Amino acid sequence: MPGLFIQRQAEAITPFCDVALIYVHPDPHCPNKIEVEFSEENEVRVLRVYYRVSGSQSSIIGKALNLWHFYKAHQKAFHSIRKFSPEVVHAHILTRMGFIGWKISHRRHIPLVISEHWSRYFPENNTYHGWFRKLVSAFVVKRAAAVVAVSDPLRQAMQQCGLNNPDFRVIPNVVDMACTTAPSSGEKTGMKTLVHISCFEDRSKNISGFLRSIKELSILRQDFICLMVGAGPDWDDMKEYAGYLGVLDSFVRFTGVKTGGELTGILAEADFSVLSSRYETFGTVVMESLACGVPVVATEVGIAPGVINDSNGLVVRPGDEKAMTDAMCQMLDLCREYDKTMIRDGISDKYAKETVGKQLVSLYKELIPITPNSRRR
Repeated sequence: MPGLFIQRQAEAITPFCDVALIYVHPDPHCPNKIEVEFSEENEVRVLRVYYRVSGSQSSIIGKALNLWHFYKAHQKAFHSIRKFSPEVVHAHILTRMGFIGWKISHRRHIPLVISEHWSRYFPENNTYHGWFRKLVSAFVVKRAAAVVAVSDPLRQAMQQCGLNNPDFRVIPNVVDMACTTAPSSGEKTGMKTLVHISCFEDRSKNISGFLRSIKELSILRQDFICLMVGAGPDWDDMKEYAGYLGVLDSFVRFTGVKTGGELTGILAEADFSVLSSRYETFGTVVMESLACGVPVVATEVGIAPGVINDSNGLVVRPGDEKAMTDAMCQMLDLCREYDKTMIRDGISDKYAKETVGKQLVSLYKELIPITPNSRRR
């Protein structure tokens, strides 16, 4: 899951160029110092490298050793694909990967593109700390040929943190339209279903505040059920909290992780979906809901303010629990009056795989020096 957005971007550019993807991951149970695994996934050549981490990860020495192992694992990975001669290196997520990307680009004299997906730059998150991290981040961002943020709010937050580059662009995450389903037909009757899909990290997703809004909504009316879809670090706590509020099973059901057709089936059959986040770099669930013809109640984060309007949903201020309760109550009255086909047809193709892929490849072509050795499709 942590690399899903990156995976989708890699798949989006495969029709237009050759791609080799390196993914390095720590593994305390790695039988050797480094283990290498090759695979081809959806036409992307993937090289996974697992490295053994130090047992004393909390100490300064342990952290330094693990950073060294991380760097050496990338060296091993890049040497393993030596027959592949890239014209661009594209690093995702600062700070360590930005530095690795800069080292590769500097040695090979090829352009570096950095994409950022992380929300730590937002004041509400406030986890972009440490003078060394900031120094290295600013260093590699300044020296990149181009920097990409997945939304304009993220770009602005990064720039406010002092991360500046002359070529700073916004290219969105890919919304996999092939995984969505056509809007369900026929009139619905009976209980209404709302869906909340998240990674169950309360700090950013504000699930506890959402559950309190559901509690207040349940006092006003009893004609709904809320499906909480997903899993994550706060899943057990949030389920326990729903029990404490007295809404578990009666108004709120926790489904656990749902993927593929099962997930899109749940979404397509819902009357509306809810995004309750305090902050988001993008907000993929908003687009996936609209792609299924499902209206959305969302906080004003990520792409939500730019894509939600009177024809497909409602937006509220982040953290305003009363406004969220009122919006869900209003949506329960209106949700079956929306034209689901119009919602789906009204989606811009700017988030489609082909569109995003072409934007990325167009960026690469701008940066690659035109030489006799340049290979382009």
